[in-house]
Amino acid sequence: MTSLFSFLRGRPEAAEDELAAATAVSTPTAVAAPTAMRSLLSIPHGAPAQDDVLIVMRAALAAYLPLASGSLPAPNVSIIKVEEKPTGLGNYIGDEVLEQFSIVLKGGRLQASVRFQLWADTPNNVDQAIDDLHGRLLAAKDDLWIAGFLRFVAEGSTLAEHIPSLPAWRRTADYQVLYEFRYTDTDDAQSLIARIPVHTDPEELDSPQRETTVVTDDMARWDEQTAPTLDLHGRLTVSRFSALAFVPGTPPSAPVMLLRTFDSAVGPPTAFADLATFVTAVTNPTTPARHAQVTFATFSDFITAFSLAGSPITLGDWDEDATPDSYQPLTLPLPTPITLSGWADHLQLVYQPGGTTPQFDQTAVLYIRAG
Repeated sequence: MTSLFSFLRGRPEAAEDELAAATAVSTPTAVAAPTAMRSLLSIPHGAPAQDDVLIVMRAALAAYLPLASGSLPAPNVSIIKVEEKPTGLGNYIGDEVLEQFSIVLKGGRLQASVRFQLWADTPNNVDQAIDDLHGRLLAAKDDLWIAGFLRFVAEGSTLAEHIPSLPAWRRTADYQVLYEFRYTDTDDAQSLIARIPVHTDPEELDSPQRETTVVTDDMARWDEQTAPTLDLHGRLTVSRFSALAFVPGTPPSAPVMLLRTFDSAVGPPTAFADLATFVTAVTNPTTPARHAQVTFATFSDFITAFSLAGSPITLGDWDEDATPDSYQPLTLPLPTPITLSGWADHLQLVYQPGGTTPQFDQTAVLYIRAG
């Protein structure tokens, strides 16, 4: 048998197309097969070791082996030849969004020859076992593609071989595969861009007429140098907050306030005891609270409200310990989305409310984004 089947498939344009297909195997967490956002949270950060990739590839194929029978040796799959192949330019596949933060998606490809070894008590039974294996692999071509097998070609199969010492009959079937795995990468970035200072010198450098402004969006960076307010305003809806947190030691100690207000608000905002009651009040469909706040007593209390959102990523060396910093992705979905109806409306996250120069009192970095 020289070519029972061969397939080479293109990727679907929509992530939902991949999610709709069921994966035939579950893979160890060391390496992620190239499913869509199955999620991006499950894709490891940093290039995995080739040993781990081979373990995952072999485990995916082992799912198609028949069950062991009686005293016969267990069927198995082995990798008999492997060669690394390039993936894009510098292994670059594209950009993805992890909890509203853009991140580079890279990958690698392995071209390999794999061998399935099956056993039976008669030559007819071992022939049937090989036929059944081919049938399962043919039926699973979509699932194999989702698991990372971009190309799967039958190379050949041996005749039934009698092993008198067992006694048993054995056959093998070889396949040529092209396997792709994915991982995320920060491309040696030292930080994310949260603020862009803009200076204009009409006539001469540093003149008294110099104009300075800062361009920001819906993300802020807090550290021990500065912790500016994340100020959201205008017509928008906020359904969650996302964060990347680097806290190598003792966490910062100051409180964090979430404030919903508007430009002409008078007097102190109404204080609520917890996030749930605050959100309920400001999203009331008939009489929403437009000037309200909820305060987390400490930075730790604020971070505790978030949930983990995937594997840590590395960015720079802020604490200067000669080790890349590990940032934990976090997510805080709001019970009900908060809608701002006009430019006068604001939703603000304030570190150290009331402080004139808010900043962390411990070495730490937090990127916080609304979406």
